[in-house]
Amino acid sequence: MPKKGMITLHSNNRSKIYLSLLIIIITSAVLIRYLYSNNPNCYEIYINGKIVGYVKDKEEFYTMDNIVKKDIEKRFGKVNFKDDIKFVKKHFDDINRIENADHIKKLILENSNTKVNAVLMKSDGKEVSVLANEAEIRNTLDEIKNSYKEEKDDLKLVNHITYIKESVEIGKVNTVEQTIKNIDANSKNPIIKFSKNIEQNSLGNNLTLSRGSTNKVSFMGVPSQGTITSPFGSRWGTVHQGIDIGASMGAPICAAMDGKVFCTEWEDGYGNVIKIDHGNGMQTIYAHCSKICSNIGEYVKRGEKIGEVGSTGRSTGPHVHFEVRVNGKPENPLNYLQ
Repeated sequence: MPKKGMITLHSNNRSKIYLSLLIIIITSAVLIRYLYSNNPNCYEIYINGKIVGYVKDKEEFYTMDNIVKKDIEKRFGKVNFKDDIKFVKKHFDDINRIENADHIKKLILENSNTKVNAVLMKSDGKEVSVLANEAEIRNTLDEIKNSYKEEKDDLKLVNHITYIKESVEIGKVNTVEQTIKNIDANSKNPIIKFSKNIEQNSLGNNLTLSRGSTNKVSFMGVPSQGTITSPFGSRWGTVHQGIDIGASMGAPICAAMDGKVFCTEWEDGYGNVIKIDHGNGMQTIYAHCSKICSNIGEYVKRGEKIGEVGSTGRSTGPHVHFEVRVNGKPENPLNYLQ
């Protein structure tokens, strides 16, 4: 019969064995976990020093990067890409944090420092979108017009659309689809809209001029004279918001009144255009210039040369399209000419 002391010894040995096994199991689990967690299964993406996402392998990222670059050059022509891209090995248990191909393309565009020559689209002076070129602006307008249920031939653009050429980061340039979505032509007050019924502006002072009139006017203090080839008001189913003064190519265009030049740009339809603010809500516009001879912020005097006659934009020949606007509303310029 075994003694009591021997039973106690055997029990203590078993406890030590169990404890050792438990320590080995825990240590092994921690070691396995450590090795697993430090075994990279993806890459952290840095674009221009900023963490933007994660990819399973670098080749996938570079494949998407090449696709993005080809798409960019298809829209904008030759582009000088300047982005700094780096990768750091990482491990993630959650595979959902790994970016898919479409999201990788979006990350590249949104975080790129690459600049392109694009156009800022405006509607009645309000910024609408940044697009690649004039053709995309026209596509946008066509798509909006086609969204109307009315007969398309009866619809006229209500707003005055302009655009300015500028250099911007590629991530700030929208697609035509994004622009249309942002405009939302179906909202109550869309920033761009078409209508059958456009308010017809009165000629004022019972003045009646027909297209092709040979009435001579002194061009606001300028010694030379021009011929009115198209008057203010209704014209070919639309509203002509100024007068056209026919003149020879390169003839001087002079400021109608003292004022500050606040706009010199290329606009859809207007071509090269100059805009002067005269204070008290009055502005004048000079369009289709062959040359702009004034700068934004410059103060000009009445009769001072600001540009030269041309036929840029939508024009049938050399002339000046001249507008007078009071508090944003087009007025008949002949009411203000001396």
